Amino acid sequence: MIKVLTGSQMKNIDQKAIVELGIPGIILMENAGKAVCNKIINIIKENNFFTNEVLIICGKGNNGGDGFVIARHLIEKNIPVSLISLYSEENLSGDALINYNILKHFTDIIYFEEIGLDGLRQYISEATIVVDAILGTGLNSEVKGDLKCIINSINEFAHNYVVAVDIPSGVDSATGQVLGCAVQADCTVTFFAPKIGTVLYPGADHTGELIIEKISIPEYVINGKEFNINLLTFNSITTLLPQRHANTHKGSYGSVFSIAGSLNYPGAAYLCTTAILKAGAGYSTLCSVDSVINSVSAMTPEIIYERLAKTEEGSICADALNNALDKSSKHNVFLIGPGLTTNPSTGEFVKGFINKLVDRGACAVIDADGLNILSNNNDIILPLNSIITPHPMELARLLKVSVHEVLADRIKSAINAAVRFNTIVVLKGAKTIIAQPDGTVFISPFANSSLATAGTGDILAGIIAGFIAQGVSPLDATISGVYVHGLAGTIAASEIGEHSVTAIDVLDYVSVAIMKFLIPCKEEKLFVYNK
Repeated sequence: MIKVLTGSQMKNIDQKAIVELGIPGIILMENAGKAVCNKIINIIKENNFFTNEVLIICGKGNNGGDGFVIARHLIEKNIPVSLISLYSEENLSGDALINYNILKHFTDIIYFEEIGLDGLRQYISEATIVVDAILGTGLNSEVKGDLKCIINSINEFAHNYVVAVDIPSGVDSATGQVLGCAVQADCTVTFFAPKIGTVLYPGADHTGELIIEKISIPEYVINGKEFNINLLTFNSITTLLPQRHANTHKGSYGSVFSIAGSLNYPGAAYLCTTAILKAGAGYSTLCSVDSVINSVSAMTPEIIYERLAKTEEGSICADALNNALDKSSKHNVFLIGPGLTTNPSTGEFVKGFINKLVDRGACAVIDADGLNILSNNNDIILPLNSIITPHPMELARLLKVSVHEVLADRIKSAINAAVRFNTIVVLKGAKTIIAQPDGTVFISPFANSSLATAGTGDILAGIIAGFIAQGVSPLDATISGVYVHGLAGTIAASEIGEHSVTAIDVLDYVSVAIMKFLIPCKEEKLFVYNK
């Protein structure tokens, strides 16, 4: 896994490197600038541009200082460079000022106050590569005034390639939110570790290709507990998956008891219970009403079925509680929620069932309508080893906030829910977030529209439950389940196209995704990590 940082955390790491480790800030800036220079040279070689003119636009902070270093090294490589400083010399300080003064001996610096917005746009339109070294990771308020006009001008007039230094200007490094406007980069070269703003959307949409470069800071400086946000990688999942052995039987791989489905939603029950088996569990039992069982049994013979009494609307009724508890007595892994509806009688059933699971010390994965019922019943206590898998609207209901508030800071929202319910939270979406009550967070690297279709969430819940049944810890099962699910969607999209992928396709590719870990293969190239 790769640590993901906020801008403020990176600033503290820089200070630690300078003060405690004795690495001068000017060295860190030099290494950062050289790394971006090398990337620009590679871009020129790979794209065979007709001209190689590079325009670097510099702000007044360390991001601008990186830009001054980039310019110097490109000039030394005989690459034509124009550098526009948005601020005059008296506005610069520290290492940025030092590199500004060095650069004056290599080239004439152009000042924004002299050429104005029209002049800037002319330079942008004529450049082959535009380098954004304007704001960096310290931004925490909305971009306004000239800076907003400058960023919008880059987006409108840059016709070839835009490289952002550390993070696209205008993106909040801590949340990924766009603060007013943000540079639309083709490539972002970030330093030491990725920033949250380059990983989560909408910031990820502005980042382009993400290059992570080392700048002479040792990795052990992020070993502390405060660095608790992690980006999942292929290699980090390999050791988490359930192990298989030749001398085993179906009982060796556990069972999951699922409460799912209703008259109008039999498909949800089919998808989650089949995903349990696709994940490798030995048994998958579906406890539901007759209409659901009749539909699902026609599609798959492998599921075990337990029938429950129903409401007039065709959902599980409260009177079925004791029967369900009896039939589930030998199970210790449960999946509750897909397709249940929020019928009041069904809600009473779910509430009573979950309360009994707390007494048993069982593990439960709660999804879909199970979450909606939970949001309507403040007195439900979840089992200690439980996982909830909401999408943003479901999480908003659980936390009694707006969807906008959830999306404004997905990591904070997921952590709040993990603390509120003392459970593992899977906040679904592009770059799905997993949060624990202690504040530890894991981010999925996957984001594609193939998973934006009905039923894929039911499959995720089933995969996680299936892994738990095989003896994997709830956290490891959640991490590996989210990754396998995302990989299955990605493989499906590559085979049949994102537009046409359905939940059934994702289900079919779960086995292909798992096989990726069993057959030696290279790390999935989701970003470039230069060690």
